[in-house]
Amino acid sequence: MPSTFIQLTNRLLRRLNEVEISQTDFTSVRGIQSTAKDCILDTVREINTAKIDWPFNAVEHSQNLSVGVEEYGWPNNFTAVDWNSFQIQKDGALNINHKRLKPIMREEWYDNLRDSDYDAEGDGKNIPIWVFPSHGQGFGVSPSPNEAYPIKYRYYKNPDDLELFDDEVTIPNKFDYVIIAGALFHLNQFKENMEGAQLAKVSYDAGMKNMTNTFLPNAIYMYGTQVNFGGGQWQSAGFYWGEPN
Repeated sequence: MPSTFIQLTNRLLRRLNEVEISQTDFTSVRGIQSTAKDCILDTVREINTAKIDWPFNAVEHSQNLSVGVEEYGWPNNFTAVDWNSFQIQKDGALNINHKRLKPIMREEWYDNLRDSDYDAEGDGKNIPIWVFPSHGQGFGVSPSPNEAYPIKYRYYKNPDDLELFDDEVTIPNKFDYVIIAGALFHLNQFKENMEGAQLAKVSYDAGMKNMTNTFLPNAIYMYGTQVNFGGGQWQSAGFYWGEPN
């Protein structure tokens, strides 16, 4: 089970030999208890944004395409997408099987496919074969869909901020110690205890390195609206090929 906001906050307070918070008082505390909450919240934000492709922040999104519509927006909590995950879903009513969409550069759609897709107007052309980054914040498919085909893809979300006592973090609880180390770093900085902050920072950095090695060992990813086809350099179209930093 993932840890909750109050569990992490009280664990930090125990490390400080301070009074723990009850569920009923969680939203109204002041002083060191309030600061402890802030430090947990800041650390969880830092960890979640340190890597946009943490596997524990990955979700699958399903939607239906619209007839004659080539471009679509991302979900509200979107940070990055796995372009290789786009797949038409099996649908008996439409007489289609699962079909993976192949990622292409947006410029390829502009140069070779867009005119034909636009010529189809509202009727669409066929079942899509390609997926590409749209000009705005989203993705496009080609050929222009001629049916409301169901699709599914995998993306990475930006979790909502912790607020209530029972709000859960997405970070696996085996790495709670990393959250606590980061919170101790922030809290010691707040208290101007530079020696304590330095010690906590060493533990925090080591924990972050352990998390990265555990979840993202030598991986190749596709970032945001970028496409990765494996090996290569930055392209003018905004596509990244290769290993992330």
